[in-house]
Amino acid sequence: MFTPHTIPYRIIVFVFFISLTIFAQEKKSIPHIEIDSLTNILAKESASDTLTVNRINELSRLLLRVSEFDQAIVHAQKSEQLAKKIKYKFGQATAFSILGIANVYKGNYPLALDNFQANLKITEALGDQRDIANSYNYIGIVYLSQGNYPLALEYYFKTLKIFEELDYKKGILNALNNIGIVYKNQKEYSKALEYYFNALKIVENTDDKQSTSMAYNNIGSVYQLQGNYPKALEYLFQALALKQELGNKQEQAGCYNNIGIIYKQQENYPEALKYYFKFLELAQQVKDKASIALANNNIGLVELELNRVDSAQKHIEKALILAKETGNKSLIRDFYYNTTLVDSTLGNYKDAYQNYKQYIVYRDSLINQENEKKSLEISMGYQFDKKAALFQEELKTKQLQRNIAFVGIGVMALLTILVFYLFKLRNKKFKIEKQNLELQRREVEILKENEQFKTRFIANISHEFRTPLTLINGHVEVLKQKGDQQDFSHFNEIEQNGKRLLTLINQLLDLSKMQSGQYKLKYQNGNVLNQASMLVQSFHSYAQQHGISLILEHTESAKTLPERQFNYSSEALAIIITNLISNAIKYTPAGGSVTTEIDYKQDKIFISITDTGIGISPNDIPRIFERFYQVDDPKQRTYAGSGIGLALVKELVNLHQGDIKVESPVEGGCTFTFWIESAQTEDIETTNAIEPNNDLPNSQPTPAATDESENTELPLVLVIEDQSELRSFIVDNLGQQYRYEQASNGKDGIRLAKELLPDLIISDVMMPDANGYEVCETLKNNVATSHIPIILLTAKAEQKDKLTGLQTGADDYLTKPFSLAEIRLRVKNILSFKELLRKKFKGNTMPTAEETPELNTRDRKFVDDVTGLVEQNISNLQFGVNTLADGVCLSVSQLNRKLKTITGKTPAEFIRNIRLEEAVELLKDGESVADTAWAVGFEDSVYFSKVFKKHWGYPPSSVKK
Repeated sequence: MFTPHTIPYRIIVFVFFISLTIFAQEKKSIPHIEIDSLTNILAKESASDTLTVNRINELSRLLLRVSEFDQAIVHAQKSEQLAKKIKYKFGQATAFSILGIANVYKGNYPLALDNFQANLKITEALGDQRDIANSYNYIGIVYLSQGNYPLALEYYFKTLKIFEELDYKKGILNALNNIGIVYKNQKEYSKALEYYFNALKIVENTDDKQSTSMAYNNIGSVYQLQGNYPKALEYLFQALALKQELGNKQEQAGCYNNIGIIYKQQENYPEALKYYFKFLELAQQVKDKASIALANNNIGLVELELNRVDSAQKHIEKALILAKETGNKSLIRDFYYNTTLVDSTLGNYKDAYQNYKQYIVYRDSLINQENEKKSLEISMGYQFDKKAALFQEELKTKQLQRNIAFVGIGVMALLTILVFYLFKLRNKKFKIEKQNLELQRREVEILKENEQFKTRFIANISHEFRTPLTLINGHVEVLKQKGDQQDFSHFNEIEQNGKRLLTLINQLLDLSKMQSGQYKLKYQNGNVLNQASMLVQSFHSYAQQHGISLILEHTESAKTLPERQFNYSSEALAIIITNLISNAIKYTPAGGSVTTEIDYKQDKIFISITDTGIGISPNDIPRIFERFYQVDDPKQRTYAGSGIGLALVKELVNLHQGDIKVESPVEGGCTFTFWIESAQTEDIETTNAIEPNNDLPNSQPTPAATDESENTELPLVLVIEDQSELRSFIVDNLGQQYRYEQASNGKDGIRLAKELLPDLIISDVMMPDANGYEVCETLKNNVATSHIPIILLTAKAEQKDKLTGLQTGADDYLTKPFSLAEIRLRVKNILSFKELLRKKFKGNTMPTAEETPELNTRDRKFVDDVTGLVEQNISNLQFGVNTLADGVCLSVSQLNRKLKTITGKTPAEFIRNIRLEEAVELLKDGESVADTAWAVGFEDSVYFSKVFKKHWGYPPSSVKK
């Protein structure tokens, strides 16, 4: 059956990068009326003079520019014969150049070469250096068209040399571009860019937008061939901008197509479609059927990549119809191939087969046509070289025997050298292979030694941890027996965390034993279904505390397990299920569910654990079972892991002759599925299932004791920490001289900070939803919360982490584990500092910036903004707290809280202070009491005097000038 992969892949997208034409000039649209006018003039006149020759040559040029090549050749031949007759050398040279150009367009390269060599002979006789350079350029064009790049370069460099001597900028530009084209065709892209950039330097600072746009286009084409798509797009867009200024729609269309091709190669299909449609629009405006067909084809190919097959079929079929109308066999061939791809995708294999047959027909037709063309070139070349060949024949005959002898000697010498070289090369290869094998062997040994060292180190350090942990847990047991009842909650937390550390150490030891091959499983024959179910159900209350539904399902085949003989390791099963379910609960939000399904098939027990959490990134899944590997995403870090559990699970499953896999759909959730088979061993114990003893973390620590008649004047401290135990520890031990609010993640912390405007915030750095840096940056950039001091807590102790925290606006930075005494002192110092600052504002006058240098930039700006707003409205009787709050974009409560925190004054007191300070200045300037009252926003002068005296301690009338 035909499929798109039957034929080797090739891109059938016509890459028409607009390089310089062989004239290095724009192909302009010439009105036919000019051709008709010259034809009529020549028909009426029969004179044989230079004017007639020039007119015929001009007519030939016009016919060339409208692609009437045969008619151009007829008139150019007539012009050449007439110029030869009247001995008009310049006219004859011009006619030969026109004939050469026409034959290049028609692909008759031998004839074109004859024409240009005849042109060169005449121009050399005339001695015009510019015309000689143009002749060299024409000959270079022929060799370039034939693919003879060395000769093409030889003539182009001759052209460049003459134009540089003449300092003829346009000619230099043309030669540089043609040299660039040759190097590009030879895939010597660095050299091509060198000459294209030299050309760009010539035209970049001129008004020649046409040449500049072509230079940009040529450079873009080379970058595209190199695969440097950003650079290619940069220059193509510059070329497009200039072509748009020139209003040349044909070349604009070409640019749009080129840009679309690059976006398609980058697989940026929306952008590719955008520029292909622009290409189509301009092609339709200029009524260029070939370009319209090309645009539809390219659009169809992109639609096919996007799996919009119906749209692709519509565009490519339209392209095929238009290609048939133009008669362009190359387009028809390629569009039939693309139609085949579409039909194959749709499953229309019959139509695909018919279209593929048409593609073969056109392909073979073009191959035959090319062969005929080559045969014609060979034939014409043969006629051209026949005389020279006859002349050389006799000389070749005489030299044949001597040449054969020389060749024989040369071949023998070469064979001798080749044998010697191959012998040395073989010995060198054997030597290198031997060295490589030795290096590989040594590398394996080093890796093995390193792994053994790491395993021994982990085992040794784990053993060393056990002794202090035993002492800690032992002393805690003694304290629990003899200590005070009120300290039991602290003893329980110490004991629980000690057991958790001991579990991690045991897992490390087990993992090192497994990887060194020293760990042996103990098997038993029992009710595996019952034990697995009990292990799952033991997490029921733990899941409930987290607001998570724990679901257990048995398949019908699993229910038959109690009746079967199944040998398994109770210890391994407990570790595997405990790790997987505890992980599932940790990473599942409240309101979610964790489902465990137990199945039995093919003499194996299959257990799948599915959660509705946020899932695992596809990049992390391949490494999830590696030792010590942790997902580096703070948003998944509601509970930190050690990177040991899943590695241990993997090793245990493999020891039990099973396997484990993980699946995480894009929409979220995660499923771990493992299977184990009944052990084939004689060392089997028959026991009942062991009750699981899981040390689960306490998800609801004992809340801090709170006084219902809480003093609202105490400073409010907001603690943001995702670890509930550490959060409660800080609140319980920081001191009774503060009020507390708690948040379990950064998002809730930001919300509470905006609502409550606490006096101080203590925040962890690594948290879900928003980390500590984001909390700090968000609050410090919000006018309502920017004044709140923030202390960051983190386990990241490097200097760069501290700098990051301080750069986001944090007031202090503590690393874990921290001292209680230190955090108490830091909190006390920050709040005491704020209190000292407020004391400077307690007087009757407002302190200046020089008097309060400790006020940070954000708070200083806020105080200045508020002061400025009051001063602007100082005489406004309606101006009050509500207006001031609106002016600084805060609510009244937020303004009151923020202003009181910074200055110790309420907004009303703040406004009154500023007004009364201004009143003093006005009274000193000689203003009356009544006028001063009105000037500072008091409607009643009596009330003003009363307030003034209360504030300053003396009446306003006593103020002297």
